[in-house]
Amino acid sequence: MSKIISKLKEIFCNIPTLEITPERETELIDKIAETISKHNLELPTIFLGSGFQSTSTVLSQMLLLPMTPYLEAFGISGYDYVALFSNKDNVRRLMEKLDEIYLTKEMTKEAAKEQAKEEAQDKAKH
Repeated sequence: MSKIISKLKEIFCNIPTLEITPERETELIDKIAETISKHNLELPTIFLGSGFQSTSTVLSQMLLLPMTPYLEAFGISGYDYVALFSNKDNVRRLMEKLDEIYLTKEMTKEAAKEQAKEEAQDKAKH
């Protein structure tokens, strides 16, 4: 029982600083972008994220900060995400990364369509 109480105190009473290294920022941005891309949600995220970019500092403090102890309990570094989204430049970087991923996917689709079209034309000639 003592271990449980000490773990709860550690989670809910120790509030770390809301600062992260630039390397950690890049790592989190890549991780978030990869997760969003895996579910093909780049366009909706860019649309919504761009609108909230100017208020990201306030929103991260109001919405994410109260949830961080619970996220920490599940092994998710909530304080890192609050620190990440507190900086508007990081939101902009995330939107740019998602835009880059989306454009790459679209170019790949177009290239595949062109290749299929050329193969169909070659088969029609023979």
